[in-house]
Amino acid sequence: MKRISEYFSGDVSLYILEKYKGVYKEIIFGEKLQRSGREIRLESNESLEEFTTGVFSGTVTVHSHSDSAEESRDLHFLNHEGDLLGLLSLPRGSYVASSLKEWISELEMALHYSLTRNYEQEGYRRLKLASRLTSVLESETMIERLIYSSLEVAREMLRVRWIFFLEQSESKFTLKAAIGEGRNPLKSIEFQLSAQQLNYLTSGRLFISAKKSEISSVFFDDVSAVGSFIVVPLLSEGDFIGFFLAADREEVEVEFRPYKHLDEEDVRLLDDVGRRTGVAISKIRLTSRLELEVRKLKQLSKRHEESISEQKDQLFKLGALHKISQAMRKSLDYERIVNILLVGATHSAGLRFDRALFLKKNSRMALLTVEAKIVRGEGEFERTVYGDLSRYLQDVSLERHFIAEKDNHISVSYLGNMILERVVNRRKIVHVTPDMGRFRSEELSILNKIVGAQDYLVAPVSGEKDVQGVIVVDKVLTGNKISNADMEILGLLADSAGVALELTGNYERLLEITDSLEKERNLSNYYRKFVSSILQSLESSIVVCSPSGEITEVNRTAELLFDARREELIGKKIEILADKLEGVMELLFDVLRIGETITLSDQRFDNLGERYFDVKITPLRQDSGGHLAGVIISMDEVTRRKKLEQEFKSREKLAALGEMSARVAHEIRNPITIIGGFIKRMAATNDREKMGEYATILREELGRLDGIVREVLEISRARTSIQEEGFDLLALTKEVLDGFQERAQEDNVKLILESKEEKLEYYADKNRIKQVIINLVQNAIEASEHYGEVLVKIDKDPKNIVFSVWNRGKVIPQEILKRIFEPFFTTKTLGTGLGLSICRKIVQEHGGEIEADSGEKGTVFTFRLPLQKIGRFDHEKDTYR
Repeated sequence: MKRISEYFSGDVSLYILEKYKGVYKEIIFGEKLQRSGREIRLESNESLEEFTTGVFSGTVTVHSHSDSAEESRDLHFLNHEGDLLGLLSLPRGSYVASSLKEWISELEMALHYSLTRNYEQEGYRRLKLASRLTSVLESETMIERLIYSSLEVAREMLRVRWIFFLEQSESKFTLKAAIGEGRNPLKSIEFQLSAQQLNYLTSGRLFISAKKSEISSVFFDDVSAVGSFIVVPLLSEGDFIGFFLAADREEVEVEFRPYKHLDEEDVRLLDDVGRRTGVAISKIRLTSRLELEVRKLKQLSKRHEESISEQKDQLFKLGALHKISQAMRKSLDYERIVNILLVGATHSAGLRFDRALFLKKNSRMALLTVEAKIVRGEGEFERTVYGDLSRYLQDVSLERHFIAEKDNHISVSYLGNMILERVVNRRKIVHVTPDMGRFRSEELSILNKIVGAQDYLVAPVSGEKDVQGVIVVDKVLTGNKISNADMEILGLLADSAGVALELTGNYERLLEITDSLEKERNLSNYYRKFVSSILQSLESSIVVCSPSGEITEVNRTAELLFDARREELIGKKIEILADKLEGVMELLFDVLRIGETITLSDQRFDNLGERYFDVKITPLRQDSGGHLAGVIISMDEVTRRKKLEQEFKSREKLAALGEMSARVAHEIRNPITIIGGFIKRMAATNDREKMGEYATILREELGRLDGIVREVLEISRARTSIQEEGFDLLALTKEVLDGFQERAQEDNVKLILESKEEKLEYYADKNRIKQVIINLVQNAIEASEHYGEVLVKIDKDPKNIVFSVWNRGKVIPQEILKRIFEPFFTTKTLGTGLGLSICRKIVQEHGGEIEADSGEKGTVFTFRLPLQKIGRFDHEKDTYR
């Protein structure tokens, strides 16, 4: 180039082609190659676009940083093997000698060599960086860190000033990573692309721009002079994640590159980084999913192992259960069976409970009495000499494992105890837990004290006919949890024990029968007479009749009760006692039909005077098959208990009357005081006008007294029969609301009635129901603020009519809300505190209930009336039943 320049006395310029900009840029040769800032643009010199070889002579427009100028030059196009490299600008009309042509050819080869060498060096450098990228992609396990590290390698590989990752978030793109130097050229950290722009950037998988465009204005601000930028989409498992964006290539001294902008090779490199990063992200996501699946498999394996362990334990216990049942069946002694049951339940070779307790059932007194208990380890001795658990239990049952003396005779009643009744009467296993103890502390208090724990199982020890008792077990000492399998196995053990105990009883009865058959007839007659004497000695009146209704036996107490001799009654139909036992005859035949015992408490019979009886009608079974031989009528006189109960109720009424009298006196004292004061004033004045005012006040106070007396009479009157009639409850409510319209308008209160029903026929005491509605609506109007609302709603659920009155007045505190239905409790200055008490009394007389609730949403009073009262026919049908 120096020779060529010297040949033309320095008037020579070398231009290198930048294909992507369509520009020939001038290169100055010195110690190093550098750009002069002058360039020939194809868009300003369209005639040059046709030339790739040869010489162009003419005028060209040359641009610099500040202006442009036209020059008349000879342009020699430089290329190598058809690849256009640039052009050589010579003076116009220059003669090109053969030596000059050789120099130009040498220049073309040197220029091609320099560019090729630069590409090879750059390729080697990028290969090393690609290896580094591979290491990053294989080692990173966090997606965020992976993307950042990939951007670092890509920036170094492309030699750009800035590189970014924009993540797609719905319709927006958010800046998630940025690496660079100097001022950040991005316009924002969040970008909104139109569908057309997004399609433009992603349709070809990559995008390069070396000039201002609509896309560049979306990403970069006007202040930053971004020379060129690349946009590459990042995909993972086929899903679009976001963009890699590289901007402004930096110049490096050791690099010979004829142009500064990013080119297609840079796009290909960044696209390759994006593709590999996307694959690595997919790998990380897949690894995460695999790790999650592995964790799930481990958990499943753990549960499977636990399940296998539970099944093994259950199989072990089932085997032990078979041995325990076998041992119980071989014994016919009650105490030994109980011992086998408890030792088998707690032994380490048995069911492995920590403690076991047996409570024997006393059916006559409805009691469960502690019979025996054992703690795991007590009474155990080495089993090495035993090859069979059944044999071991039979021997160890000879030891006594009964409870300590101080605990003897501890009993708990199962009658009225829902938990124990479920166990004894319904033969269900119950798992008592601490949570159950909190809700049923009263029912479980005695049982918890006996057991000494709050987490245990209670199972009925029942045979085919009856429950013999209950067994209680726990795992308190080891702290293990009681499982459903424990409940099932304990149920099987308890059933087996119940059958064994029942067989013991049957065996004992069989022995007695055998002994009785062996005895002579005289001894048999003696027993018959003895049994008869026992029957005659019972304080209960006993009448036995056959299935056909003939009296077969009566005792002496029954003779005295019915004032008839035994001989007069035996063989007669039971109907001869119908006048004295009215109502019992129908039940007697019901017992014969259903075969179940019927119990009547506190029964009074007109023909037997002022006497009360507990009557029990029990089927008399002929054999174990359940065939009925007749019916036993047992009558226990409870007149004394009844009188004591009546006396107690009378005392309660007197106490309540005393309290009411004190409150009534307090309520009446104020009006009487006012009346007395104004009577004195009337006596002390002759002014007729004042006397008229005083008389008006006296009438008002007397009216107030009359109202107090009427309300007291209403709340204190005994419950009488309700005067029921059919009426439309909706129409009645509308009538009450119409009556309050004027009062509500004075207080600027709006009355609203809501109901899904168009008509609601109800059968009740219309006037008293109306009184309830009036009291509730009046209270709601008084409690409402000006321009408030009173909402009356009438709904119907499957069992009740629901009537509610709502207002948005002041919130009623909870301590007042709890006492709001008590007689004489009021927060009003002139109130008696009886209105809501009367409402509750009326609702309860109709079989309903009333309640109040108050909070931020308002105050509502709700009462419910049973639907069985709807319609006369339904009422009469229910009454008949």
